[in-house]
Amino acid sequence: MTFRPWSRSCRTVLAGCVAAFAATAAMSAPPELPVDQLTVTKLPAPDANRVYVSDPTMGHLVDGRLHVIDGNTMRYLGMLGMGFAGQSALSADKHEIFVASTYYSRLQRGTRTDVIEAYGSDDLTFKYEIEIPPKHVEALQIRGLLTPTPDGRFLLVQNATPATSVTVVDLQQKRVAAEIATPGCWGVIPWPQQPRRFSAVCGDGTLATFELDDKGAQAKRTASAAFFDPDKDPIFMHFEPVGNHLYFVSYHGQAYGMELTDQGPKFDAPWPLVPAADKKNGWQPGGYQLFTIRPDGKRLYVGMHDHASEGSHKTPAKQIWVYDLATHQRIARTPGYGSIAMSVSRGNQPRLFVLDGEHNALLSFDIANERGLQKPLNRLDNLGETPVHVELH
Repeated sequence: MTFRPWSRSCRTVLAGCVAAFAATAAMSAPPELPVDQLTVTKLPAPDANRVYVSDPTMGHLVDGRLHVIDGNTMRYLGMLGMGFAGQSALSADKHEIFVASTYYSRLQRGTRTDVIEAYGSDDLTFKYEIEIPPKHVEALQIRGLLTPTPDGRFLLVQNATPATSVTVVDLQQKRVAAEIATPGCWGVIPWPQQPRRFSAVCGDGTLATFELDDKGAQAKRTASAAFFDPDKDPIFMHFEPVGNHLYFVSYHGQAYGMELTDQGPKFDAPWPLVPAADKKNGWQPGGYQLFTIRPDGKRLYVGMHDHASEGSHKTPAKQIWVYDLATHQRIARTPGYGSIAMSVSRGNQPRLFVLDGEHNALLSFDIANERGLQKPLNRLDNLGETPVHVELH
């Protein structure tokens, strides 16, 4: 068989086809896109219904997150990294978000470094960090593990080695000012009108109170009489302040209150949350951030579950019970929405925000009247991985 080269006519036709194809491709090719310019956009100005949801991401604890939500629309605004079992708190003026966290040089092992990180609440950008002693408590977030003093001068950090102490961070000089030993006591409870005073709940049922000097060192310590029996009726460490009044709830359904006076705490008589008719079904409080109080001090909301037993105190709410704080009477029972955390916003249109721990959902409710809890105003589903705590701006 003999192969012959293409004829000139064939080569001419092929060249024309290639040229035509190239011209068509050139005509249909889209223009080059402009190079992206990276910018940082400020978030909508925060109001009383901005929500901060702490998520320790239990499946990979070294990578905790703080989710930032517009509670008016349930729009997801952004996220901050919280490292290993981090805690968060807003500054006294609400302009900064503090994160106390632990980092290891080899992610989950190696040299440990504990830091306070500061982020702007307007755009969530990192501002600065302060290294602190490697004692910061590594725990699920609850109120009282990280808190600024009311005047914004110091930041108080709960430690556990497991010995308990509080690191005092000077936010003006951006350095550690002191470490205060708090043996047998837990939590940092600031006094609203005493910026150099904080308290801690102790294992013997008393309240220890610490005074700071102007440099952040301990100037005085006092201890109250016992206000609860830790063997018979232990209290949850979550607390709610209303002005100078402070409230706790116990495992077995008692409400404890106290007034923080210049002379020290003055304790109210405890009162029962569970009416006698409901005790036979074993109703008790449960959750992490299991109760909240309206800013005006008129209503108390508590997550409750029935058939309670030893160890069921973290059970999501089957119902939310509403109380009149003036009369100590229950005035409503609503669905529980699987609540493990809840908080009421301040401002002209306060809302109750509930974190559904069974479905990782954030719900908001109108609290103008108790019927408002029968149906959510809004809902955000699939929020994070293991969210546990809600704070409001």
